[in-house]
Amino acid sequence: MAVQYQNRQIVTIEGLGTEAALHPMQQAFIDHDGFQCGYCTPGQICSAIGLLDEVRRGIPSVLTADLKMPELAISRDEIQERMSGNICRCGAYNGIVEAVQSALSEGAA
Repeated sequence: MAVQYQNRQIVTIEGLGTEAALHPMQQAFIDHDGFQCGYCTPGQICSAIGLLDEVRRGIPSVLTADLKMPELAISRDEIQERMSGNICRCGAYNGIVEAVQSALSEGAA
């Protein structure tokens, strides 16, 4: 609920980058065809950035097998689980997952 974020900063897609300097996740979506019609793209990108933040902070998901591991292992299934709240009507899921994998491997902010 929005009230949970009272007095906290909220970054939307417009606050991530500029035309001259895209956010690394925005560039990853372009590089891996992570969008088609563009309707869900802002939410997908913002969720993917949230996923990266969760991974950096060591927050497990329902698929996290070993909570004692010093670093989370992020598989394709793990990305799909963490992104499952976003629906893409065009079916660009493969490109979305590839973009997130790419950003993870490159240490995107």
